[in-house]
Amino acid sequence: MQVTLNQAATLIRTCGTTNTFLLQGTPGVGKSAILNMIAQELPDYLPCYIDVANLDLGDLGMPVIDRDKMVTNYAPNARFGIGNNQTRPVLLMLDELGKGSRPIINMLLPVILEHRLGDVCLPTGSIVFGTTNLATDGVGDALPAHAANRMTVLDVANPTSEEWLMWAANNDIAPEVMAFARDFPQVFERYDLTDKDDKNPYIFSPLTGNTKAFCSPRSLEKASNIIKQRVAIGSALLPALAGTIGEAAARDMEALVHLADGMTSFASIVANPDKARLPDGAGAYFLMAFSLAARAKQENLTEIVAYVNRFESFEAQALFATTLAGNKSKVGMACSCRGFTVMAAALGKFF
Repeated sequence: MQVTLNQAATLIRTCGTTNTFLLQGTPGVGKSAILNMIAQELPDYLPCYIDVANLDLGDLGMPVIDRDKMVTNYAPNARFGIGNNQTRPVLLMLDELGKGSRPIINMLLPVILEHRLGDVCLPTGSIVFGTTNLATDGVGDALPAHAANRMTVLDVANPTSEEWLMWAANNDIAPEVMAFARDFPQVFERYDLTDKDDKNPYIFSPLTGNTKAFCSPRSLEKASNIIKQRVAIGSALLPALAGTIGEAAARDMEALVHLADGMTSFASIVANPDKARLPDGAGAYFLMAFSLAARAKQENLTEIVAYVNRFESFEAQALFATTLAGNKSKVGMACSCRGFTVMAAALGKFF
């Protein structure tokens, strides 16, 4: 039984004051990024990030001597969002919880169960949640039973290709990487949920020894950064991609980059959308759809829509419309363009 990242965020946001949720999943799936996702929806909370794997006991707090009473009090570290003048509820993320040492885990158990660090309580209404890798990942994550029993443990699913593409449309991911994610949806599979005879060369898998460079939502974003600089990188593009997402994925992605470099220039499309050369083949159409959606602006959207209307691929037209409308920063612009709304209505999308 699994939950998506969005479902996990909803559970934390709605039930996190009473339950501490522990999110477990494969490397690079987006567990750590969930803090920012929730923080945007809870602006009254103070987001606090704790990298448990790097904690030592002195990082949690220190004793303070009261010389008048000749006793010591416990002063928690400010990273936990606790202080004399801090009354905002805390959104506290215990990242890499399963990699913490046993003394650190023991000190954090009251934080997990009672929202208390030492003898200092978190502000009323605070939310605590943690993340960890699967025990079978072989990266050193393990929690004792008494610690896990204090939490609601959630198995976080890898995103599907469609889910990741929706995120990519809002996060300036290179069109070539988006096209790769659409053409190779198997890069989002999880090793423990696939047939043992299915040797997926793209994904993280301790079963096959593929644990260094592999495809994940995180590494695909890193590959996007490299592809955007391919002119400066030159012949080092393939080795850089291979070191980021693995050789099999790198060679497939490089082919899409070569395809993109040979397509009609964006300048010629905007200058003459009625006569600019159309893409050649299904792959080129899909890549062009992602590229045009990414580069669409108020001043060129009318020309882009005119060009897309000439597409000989219904699927590519629909892909352009859904990608553009799925971009939160561009959907308003798209809806204000008469040409886009007419095209989307004709496609049976949105209007």
